[in-house]
Amino acid sequence: MTNVDLTDNSKLKRSELIFLIISAVLTITLVSTCSPLYPYNPWDDANCFFTLGRGIKHGLIPYRDLYEQKGPLLYFIYAAAAFISEKSFIGAWIFECLAASVFAIFSWKTVKLFTEPSGYSITVMPLFLGITYTVYMFNFGGNAEELCFPLITYALYIALRSIVVNNSLPSNTEALLCGVITAALFWIKYTFLGFMIGFVIVIVFIAIKNKDFKRLWSLIWRFLAGFALLSVPILIYFLANNALSSLWEAYFYNNIFLYQSNESLSGIAKIPVIKNLVISSFATVGTAIKYPSFGILLLLSFVSVFFVDKKYRKKTALVFFITFFTSIILVFTKASYIYYYGYLLSYCLGMGLILPVKLLGKLSKLFKDNARFMKILLSGLFIIFYGVSVLLCKNMYLFLQPKQAVTQYRIADIIKETPGAKVLTYDVMDAGFYTTAEILPSNRFYCFLNIESNYPAILEEQNRLISEGYFDYIVTTSFCECNWEHYELAAEESGIYVDHSGEKCLDCYRLYKRI
Repeated sequence: MTNVDLTDNSKLKRSELIFLIISAVLTITLVSTCSPLYPYNPWDDANCFFTLGRGIKHGLIPYRDLYEQKGPLLYFIYAAAAFISEKSFIGAWIFECLAASVFAIFSWKTVKLFTEPSGYSITVMPLFLGITYTVYMFNFGGNAEELCFPLITYALYIALRSIVVNNSLPSNTEALLCGVITAALFWIKYTFLGFMIGFVIVIVFIAIKNKDFKRLWSLIWRFLAGFALLSVPILIYFLANNALSSLWEAYFYNNIFLYQSNESLSGIAKIPVIKNLVISSFATVGTAIKYPSFGILLLLSFVSVFFVDKKYRKKTALVFFITFFTSIILVFTKASYIYYYGYLLSYCLGMGLILPVKLLGKLSKLFKDNARFMKILLSGLFIIFYGVSVLLCKNMYLFLQPKQAVTQYRIADIIKETPGAKVLTYDVMDAGFYTTAEILPSNRFYCFLNIESNYPAILEEQNRLISEGYFDYIVTTSFCECNWEHYELAAEESGIYVDHSGEKCLDCYRLYKRI
């Protein structure tokens, strides 16, 4: 395969790069509750990750000493965040800003592969980021999907630039980087691997079609080297800490065999291939309908594929739809799925800008006699709509609020009255009570997880320790009216909480103290 009369116009000017980074950092700072502009991130998922990260900082081993279900690399990222700040999510905010910057840069570079943007077209990017990072799947910020889809955006850019625009295969360096990205996805949440599987299928297909076996082998061993570059240190870490079996049990076995939930399917829909087709198709459509702004961007991505230049169209469709199809099959693996699963598909939303940017180019030519006026008008409109998208973010109810506005700090004030207190969050996930109280869990199963019905060891240990009066405090929800022999109700706290559906509700907790 050779590069014939095709050019890569995706190189960014310094002004573009700076604008994209500022837009990404500003957006995350305004909408993520990990940001210093918010009192605290109340999301239980992010707090579970941060508790693991803080534990790693103090020598505790994931899975063996503290049980959770995501991949170890996510906990190492949060451990790095804990080294930046153990009392707040500022470290996580920094990683969010980095991830959003990668997403913004390579989304725009993808647009530039297929268009020649007019001078002011880039002003659509803050609005694009505002919509992407205020969709309710983002929730409070800091989840695994948010940190990972920018990596896949970069991989998509590599695929489109090499296969489509340059009529070639990825370079050796790109193959190595793709191996590292694949390892990162694997060790954060292996259901994120769908895109890379599709990418590999496309590469192998093209190499075999063109009988370029020598080049294929060169890419394969570099890809595997990149995968090993990240995977080997992780395995060494668990081997050195005698925790390989804990890694296998918690991250692989339990997730694979204890989370299968296909009760709502019947008949031929239970056949594996048909099951995956049915679930992934309905889940994708359902997600797009449930979150309209996300659905519109996703639809624009599909449509834009057919508006790239004719010489690129077939290969663009080949790369885009194969990788998207393999992505949704792995993302939606269960009949029942959690609302944020589809957020990973944000990796392709940048494709949806191709058509609007082309239309802006035609508009600027149409009004070339009033080019300056149109530039100011459209840029101003984009900035106004960006402001509206930020103001409509569901997290605004916590913006610039004091720490005492969140329940976690009020409960933490009571817990701190007992130095070195042993605390359990019972029948509820860790919503930040360990972090705000500046303590670490004192037992392996430190909170509720969505696996208790199939993994009774969690409740068995918690109930045994409670019966022995092991904990100084137990935090639970207002729905759990407990009558423990060694404990009495010490406090009840509640506060406003806007959930992933945008609904306001009361976040109510009870604190029990050992008698």
